[in-house]
Amino acid sequence: MAFHREQTEKDFQTHDVPSEAAKYAARRQFGNTTQTLEQSHDVVAFGFETALQDFRFAIRQLRKNPGFAATAILVLALGIGASVAIFGFVDAALLKPLPYQDPSRLVGLFESISLGPRFHLSYPDYLDWKRLNTVFSSLDVYENDGFILRTAVSAKQVGGARVSDGFFRTLGVSPALGRDFHPGEDLPAAPRTVLLSYAAWQKRFGGREDALGQTVILDGNPNVIIGVLPRDFHFAPAEPAEFWTTLHDANDCRGCHALYGIARLKDGISFSAAVTEITQIAKQLENQYPDSNRGNGATVVLLPSVIIGDVRPILLLLLSGAAPAAADRGCKCNEPAAGPL
Repeated sequence: MAFHREQTEKDFQTHDVPSEAAKYAARRQFGNTTQTLEQSHDVVAFGFETALQDFRFAIRQLRKNPGFAATAILVLALGIGASVAIFGFVDAALLKPLPYQDPSRLVGLFESISLGPRFHLSYPDYLDWKRLNTVFSSLDVYENDGFILRTAVSAKQVGGARVSDGFFRTLGVSPALGRDFHPGEDLPAAPRTVLLSYAAWQKRFGGREDALGQTVILDGNPNVIIGVLPRDFHFAPAEPAEFWTTLHDANDCRGCHALYGIARLKDGISFSAAVTEITQIAKQLENQYPDSNRGNGATVVLLPSVIIGDVRPILLLLLSGAAPAAADRGCKCNEPAAGPL
């Protein structure tokens, strides 16, 4: 108000009104300063007595109409709960960054065939893509596959995944306990080792550190536990996975497809450059192995697209529906008052 009063006073002065007269004219135009301050305080300040009266009135109305009150409260609770859940899903899937090192440099790799653009890689093609490319600092593969876990009393199916030895280094994830797979630990002659998910460590080994070094029997093969993954680690394309082992029994058949690729772009290499080179490598392999690779191309996508997949449009649709519903439930400010207190 002081600012506007000064501006008005200056306006009067520009019209040849004397300084003192301009000051009084501006004061008259804006009225009593003390009264304006009190009125502003009444508008913006929190009135405890008024709020208490409103609360009492609301309670009386609810007691007079218990059926309506119960229905309204139930509908509000369900609506608010659904909105919070949807916002939580959207935040986790679309807004928060992936829990990997520099996730914007990670891509998913697929072979494209006549059946679709995102098909499994064969193990020999993976080795050639890894050997021939110049755009990735690392390239690894994974396979979502369960195991038969045999214990002293039973044998049952458990979630698991098989990965190449550098899979977790490509993601930039280090075990919370123990160590990662060593280079070459995915070769057939290497000892069988396994990493536990944090949940499996807590559930099956009580979170004890002496779980390291113990042996678990997976698909009839003994695997030594070498580490535990972080609590917040997740990799949706291979979930739910309790046990992570290496590719000991990879099929050398070039026409047998069972693996998905993941790679990290080198610094200074663009996504489009990577797409161009991998496409050229796929074409080279098609010419070199026409019997098994005829018509096989390559698809490169950013890792968030691999993890979120077709869920993104569904989440956005749910979010677009939740926002107006929340606004309708919360904005009643233009409704007339129910009556005198």
